Amino acid sequence: MTPDKLDLLFPNLIFIYGALMTIVLNTRFFTELAEQRLPYSVNQQIKGHRGLGLFCLVAGSIWSLQNLWLS
Repeated sequence: MTPDKLDLLFPNLIFIYGALMTIVLNTRFFTELAEQRLPYSVNQQIKGHRGLGLFCLVAGSIWSLQNLWLS
């Protein structure tokens, strides 16, 4: 895999990860399911990734738009 192909693929992966994490961690169904079935420590650890998911969503979308704009 060349660096050019990796540069086109990586921002999309970051965006998809951020979108999935943001959707899952902010949906009532998934948060209630996690509170019922997971131990408290694991639930808190997952909730700690909200910031990372939001950051990846924003950074991935800006990076993907930059690649589209410059190519």
